[in-house]
Amino acid sequence: MSSSIPEYLRQSVKVKETVDGVEINSFKVPPHKFFVNEEITYLTLPLNVDEKVLINKINELKLGRKTIEKLYAIRLDAEPWQYNELELPDLLNNEVDGTSMEGKGNVVYSAYIHVNGIKNFLKIIAFKYVSYVEVDIVRLAGYRGIVRYLIHF
Repeated sequence: MSSSIPEYLRQSVKVKETVDGVEINSFKVPPHKFFVNEEITYLTLPLNVDEKVLINKINELKLGRKTIEKLYAIRLDAEPWQYNELELPDLLNNEVDGTSMEGKGNVVYSAYIHVNGIKNFLKIIAFKYVSYVEVDIVRLAGYRGIVRYLIHF
């Protein structure tokens, strides 16, 4: 029996990348709309929210509620007419460390994430606006890319 209700939280495709000679366990990020489990870990950091809360918010998309939206996940090294999937390191299956930065203005969270000894592999930054929070995950190592989310609480 198949349901006509789309599942917005999906299984990820795992990949092994080599960045600056270092092996990284990564996953492919769906380009928009859909989420994979490993993205939840990224969102719990800046939002300071339990994973179950985020999973419930994603599941509410089935009901037409847009409490959490992924606007896009793009590689910035690709030609505009080509599509290459963005990959992010799996935070639970690599050696991960971080450096928090002081937030200024509407920045409520800002941190560089170091992966398997590669400094500043990623930057996670969250902006607080009146009715929502914007979270950007910026990939800086290997190639550049960005994932942007809007969260309405």
